[in-house]
Amino acid sequence: MTVREIAERVLFGTSLEEKLRPPPTGISDHNRGRAVITPKVPSRPNGLELRQDGTRADFPGMSGIEDDHQRGRLLHFFANHELLATELMALVLLKFPDAPTEFREGILNTLKEEQMHTKMYLRRMAQCGVEFGDLPVNGFFWKMVSSMKTPLDYVTRLSLTFEQANLDYARGYAAIFGEAGDKKTAALLQRIYEDEIGHVSYGLKWFRKWKKDGSDWQQFVSGLQYPLSPSRAKGAFVFNEEGRREAGLEEEFIKELRVCGQSKGRTPNVFWFNPGAEESLVAGRGEASRATMEIERDLALLPAYLARREDVVLVPSMPGTDFLSGLLDAGLELPELITFDRISEMRNRKLHGIRPWAHTPDAEPLIEKLEMESAPVSPDLFSKALHAGFLKKLIEAHSCSFLCHADCAGVEVSTVEEIESRVANSPLSSYVLKAPFSTAGRERIICNASDDFSPQSLSAIRRLLSHHGSLVIEPWLERVKDFSMHYDMTEQGLVRRGLSVIENSRRGQFRRATVTNRFTDCLEKDLRRALFAGSSPKGHLVDFQEAVLEPHLSNLLKEHRFTGPIGVDSFFYRDDEGSLRWKPVVEMNPRFTMGRVAVELARFSRSRKTVSLTIAPVGEGPAGGICLTPVTQVTKWAAFLER
Repeated sequence: MTVREIAERVLFGTSLEEKLRPPPTGISDHNRGRAVITPKVPSRPNGLELRQDGTRADFPGMSGIEDDHQRGRLLHFFANHELLATELMALVLLKFPDAPTEFREGILNTLKEEQMHTKMYLRRMAQCGVEFGDLPVNGFFWKMVSSMKTPLDYVTRLSLTFEQANLDYARGYAAIFGEAGDKKTAALLQRIYEDEIGHVSYGLKWFRKWKKDGSDWQQFVSGLQYPLSPSRAKGAFVFNEEGRREAGLEEEFIKELRVCGQSKGRTPNVFWFNPGAEESLVAGRGEASRATMEIERDLALLPAYLARREDVVLVPSMPGTDFLSGLLDAGLELPELITFDRISEMRNRKLHGIRPWAHTPDAEPLIEKLEMESAPVSPDLFSKALHAGFLKKLIEAHSCSFLCHADCAGVEVSTVEEIESRVANSPLSSYVLKAPFSTAGRERIICNASDDFSPQSLSAIRRLLSHHGSLVIEPWLERVKDFSMHYDMTEQGLVRRGLSVIENSRRGQFRRATVTNRFTDCLEKDLRRALFAGSSPKGHLVDFQEAVLEPHLSNLLKEHRFTGPIGVDSFFYRDDEGSLRWKPVVEMNPRFTMGRVAVELARFSRSRKTVSLTIAPVGEGPAGGICLTPVTQVTKWAAFLER
């Protein structure tokens, strides 16, 4: 027999016996013939056809692995992968008859091993009570590899992508089956793992022979086209650096592969950081302030901790590989990172949705580049005047001695005279004036009722009124504890995400957010007592959330057709008699917040007892904190995780 005849038998045979019959010894590679036209699918026996209508079996998963039948279902999945690899190698022999003899000999030897792997799976499946064809099969490998144009395409797609991923899968599943007491399956997978090292090594040899100048990694990345990506070369288990070194991959390649990401199934959401939300509501799409631009540059990676592994985060520049490796070493997950100058690549991909820090005018240029359609947030939802009115309604709807009085809610004012009159005729000692659209303690003035307004204060007030048209005046209260309540407004309704204790600077700028297993762990004893005195077992806070805040908030967001993240800033304070009270709504932020980042970071905490996010000038971060954002020579701000 010739190599061509063997390949034809494997690719076009209609029985497993034909496909899995190993090549005889002394086979000839003469009379190679012309290149075949790639079939849509390989010929298969009944029950094993690669369906064209999208029907396939979902991956069975690991639940119930102690059950023989469930193990058989898993092995059915693996067996089909081995059969597909066998068929693809037959296709290579038929599609590239002019390839070097040594290359074709290696392909034939590897094909023989893939046949053996398939039969090993089939025998073990039968012992578990599952026959090949009992489940639909997946043709993804065929779809991704069969369109190859050159032998280099083949080794890039199969050897260095799918077979490399099996260095993680085979070893990982071998360990799992071993721990479950299934020594037979564990030994089978260990054998396949050892063979896969050789397969990757073989592909790497020819990859290096045929690739262009440049590093292995650069050629590998450029040689894959969407939906294939370098992340496909990784399995779902612990990243196996040892096996990759044994296969001959360079350290640079291994490091780069470890930190790269891309969705392998779920359609990704696209995240990015635009912290100038409120600023842009006043200035439109105009250039942001220098301070905002610095924060946007330095903390651009923060959305990576809001995203999931399958998502995309847009960044101005790629963080260094060593920095990203450090994050993985710390137990953090990383999504796919794409620089802004590569946004055009996203247009050819199916995207689930967009997740800017805030959907405000400053986000629109990127949304347009992504060619996505999405309604911006109603500016009214950012207005502190609306927040003040909303709080007043909540207080009127619920009577509780622990809540603040209605006069703490704040009032919108539009003239200096109106401000002076309110201050002069009020028994309260101190007030704060806030711009309706501002953040981080900016554009606010604190005034004392006992003092006449200084020329400087009057000038500042007139400037803010001229710029914004109106201000919100509210009592200055002696804060005891600041915190935020975090939600997602979805099409199905309001979803509670968590609480975070907030620490701000004296100027009102964010410094730290802390999340604990139990919110009360962050509170002093007298505050805990006050929170539960005369309440249900849940406490005043949860009672108010469930009965008043969340129904009213849900209605407000529906009215403004808002979906997305929202944070409600709140604080406990002492009144003039020294009693503890609660102001449930200080501001509402219909966007992501630093407190929400802290809530999401809690996912990566091993103990989950306490997690803190700190934003600090470079060099002033907490001792022992994990730096979450890269630091360069121009960086001024950095984010840190403490746990």
